[in-house]
Amino acid sequence: MYVYPVLSRRSKGISVGINLFPDKECNFNCVYCQVDRGRITPPSPPFNKGGEEIVCVPLLQRGNSNIPPLTKGGKGGVESSVDIQCLLNELKETLDMVKTGRLFSFPPFDKTPPELRHLSDIAVSGDGEPTTFPHFYEVVRDIIEMKNSMSDNIKLVVITNSSGLNRQKVQDALDLLYENNGEVWAKLDAGSDTYYKKISRTNIPFENIIRNITVTSKRHPIIIQSCFNKIYKLGPSVKEIGEYIKVIKKIAEEGGQVRFVQIYTTARPPSEGFVTPLPKDELSSIAEKLSKETGIPAEIFT
Repeated sequence: MYVYPVLSRRSKGISVGINLFPDKECNFNCVYCQVDRGRITPPSPPFNKGGEEIVCVPLLQRGNSNIPPLTKGGKGGVESSVDIQCLLNELKETLDMVKTGRLFSFPPFDKTPPELRHLSDIAVSGDGEPTTFPHFYEVVRDIIEMKNSMSDNIKLVVITNSSGLNRQKVQDALDLLYENNGEVWAKLDAGSDTYYKKISRTNIPFENIIRNITVTSKRHPIIIQSCFNKIYKLGPSVKEIGEYIKVIKKIAEEGGQVRFVQIYTTARPPSEGFVTPLPKDELSSIAEKLSKETGIPAEIFT
């Protein structure tokens, strides 16, 4: 199954997710991620003060159960056998279920509050970084064509760790995305290289992430998503939050268009047991300080 409906805190309704990596391969291994990748050793305590991008509800058991696996490609790439036509069929079926209300006859969606029983967006996200998918442009193009054929101007969101935003085909896809009621939600969970490495657990340089966010936001307005948690009972330090705010301020000063920042914490148990949610008052403090120093609106989610 490539397509899944979720009740999303940040979309404030039903978000229909698209998973291009059902094998759970990703170039990040974030400490707060709910996907148990079982590859990288966690940091040892103490973690030095320091998830989830959508609150997922259990998936409906439907669709094609014989999805072919992804296989490794060369130079860190992925050769994919994802069936795009199958993906589009699943997407159409799921969109129909939400729009007609049939989705809300199935548990746990039958418990969805009335004010959230609407389709908020289609989100290209899933268990791996979508911009590293070799046919990302084609997927975005085909999703747009399908939703346009349904006379539906529903928002199409790409949720990204920003590592692949510098690729030409990805840039082309984002141009197409923004021409068709699309938006990028870019993750930024740190202000310093040291903290970034401990949270994201990747070999991709932090400077690359900042550069990719800056370049993309100069081209198109974006939303930044930041997940803060307690790691071994310690939240991010005052100094780290100060560095984080400086990074966002610098992006804006260089011409980056940041519409607002979503500041949140893990809402479901992450795969790493040493990660726990950051209290609401600490999230609010970060959001208030960010808005005061940058002028960029911030919203918290707990």
